[in-house]
This record gives sequence, C-alpha cells and structure tokens, in this order.
Amino acid sequence: MRAERLADCIRKKLGRVSGLHSLILYGSLVRGDFVPGTSDVDFFAVLDDGADPESVLREIKPILEECSSFLNPVEVDIAWEWLSNLRDPLNLGYPYKFLTIYQRDFRENHVVVIGEDVVGMIPEYPLDELLPGRLEGILRNLERFSENRKMLHILAGETARLMAFLNGSTLAKDDVLRTLQELGDEGALQIYLAYLDGRRTEFSGEFLRDFITSRVEELKKKRNSPL
Repeated sequence: MRAERLADCIRKKLGRVSGLHSLILYGSLVRGDFVPGTSDVDFFAVLDDGADPESVLREIKPILEECSSFLNPVEVDIAWEWLSNLRDPLNLGYPYKFLTIYQRDFRENHVVVIGEDVVGMIPEYPLDELLPGRLEGILRNLERFSENRKMLHILAGETARLMAFLNGSTLAKDDVLRTLQELGDEGALQIYLAYLDGRRTEFSGEFLRDFITSRVEELKKKRNSPL
C-alpha cells in the first residue's frame, strides 16, 4: 500500500523532532483515490504547545518531500496545529476543513506516522454550525484572490466538491463526480472534470468568479429555506 510505504520511509529517515507531538498522513492517499500529477500528499503535524512551528516544519519538510517523491504529487501539503487547540479547532485554532466540515473523512482515512493518534481529541460539530463559516470563507478567499486564476480554479473546485458533499457525497473523487452528474450542474461538473484531468486551468476568471458567487449564494438560500 502506497500510504504505508510512505509512512515507513518517513519513520526510517526522520529522527526525534523537538516539539513534534504527532505526524498524521490523511486525504486521498489514505482514502485510496490518489492520482499522480493531480493530487496532493497531505500531512497534519501536531505540535507540542509552545513549540516553534517554523523550526519543526523546516526540519520535517525536506524528508516528507523526499519520501513522497515516488508518488509525483502536485504538492506536499503540511498543515499544523498546537496540541491543546485540538480540543476545539473551530474556535481555538485554525478551522482546517479536515478538522471541521470534512472531519468524518479525516477520522476514517488517516495513518499515524509518528506519535499519538489525536483524532479522538477532536470534537464533532453539527453541520449547521460549520457551514456558514465555510461558505463565508470561500467568499473571503474569492475577494482575496479575485485576479489569481490558479486560486480561482482551486476555489471553484472546492465549491463544486462542497456542493456534492452537501448532497450526500463522500470526498472520494468518483463519488463526488457521480453526485455532480446527478445534480445536473454542468458548470460544477466541468470544473471538477478539469481538476481530475491534471488540474487544468482552462476557465476564464469571470466564469470562475460568477460560478463561485452564484453557487455559494444558492447553498446559503437552501440552508436558510424552511423545510
């Protein structure tokens, strides 16, 4: 299994790192739908309270990238958080998607590379508590990256995935694609297909901005509409 091969490589090459409480591999590689040249390799570094994140990341990043190279990822992504903030990442730390709205996937698809399995520390949040912040976060990033076509493609892809998730999909790529096909949203489907095909950046900024804004507003209206 590729995830275990990667974890074994890191364990062999990475000695004790001061301040690193746990290192967890998660995401598509563990889930089983990693696509070379399209997917990232995702790590979560849990730091002892008060540890210097720059020092820890500087020490572990070269080894994580070296051990991940056989996978040909787009990026080796390393998120980090202090241990005590995991008691309430929504309010105490940074509300990463994998710790909040996509937490179930993180719980079910992770490998502890080093240290303690901290997943049991993380509280479960009701979706209604998480969704408003996630939607507003997308709109804030849209404003921030409005002229950055690469980031607009990423935000549009995340919007399409969120649409599928809120309609019963898991985060597995085939499941997201199938759900978008069932929804019949041609824009969302084309954006997600471009992502699956090597993260093609073929859409105009205007199209992407309109897509993100309109779909987020639709999701807001559905959330606020009476049953």
